[in-house]
Amino acid sequence: MPVSFSAPTPMNRSAAVPAGHTVLVVEDEIELSRLFIEVLKESGHTAIPAYSVSDALSVIAHQRFDAAILDVELRDGPVFPVADRLAALGTPFLFASAVYYQVVPRAHQQVPFVSKPFEVNVLQQRVEEALAKRLAITASPAPAG
Repeated sequence: MPVSFSAPTPMNRSAAVPAGHTVLVVEDEIELSRLFIEVLKESGHTAIPAYSVSDALSVIAHQRFDAAILDVELRDGPVFPVADRLAALGTPFLFASAVYYQVVPRAHQQVPFVSKPFEVNVLQQRVEEALAKRLAITASPAPAG
């Protein structure tokens, strides 16, 4: 799968999105997973890889994430059970995939989608947007009740 392998650039990070978040990377292509991890590390984040739907669901059961990057087609099937679980947990995520956006279920069609091949800076921007969304969710006051 061709990807723009230009050197990752430092993020144009706003003050609202500090470094140091944990991001789940669900990608079954090892080299691409390594690229995602490198980009996240250079942005100051920790990346935890999962290479299949079952791996990802197992990791999610034992650890909380600030955001996630999901490939759509994995070796053990579509990633949508992982997307469903992350949505239920309130964890923002994005899809990074070569499949057509139209295969994404209606429930996740508002989720950001980065088409492969992609530019590294576009991926970085989408991850930062997901993290900013997470910060907005956690900073919102709980409803009075």
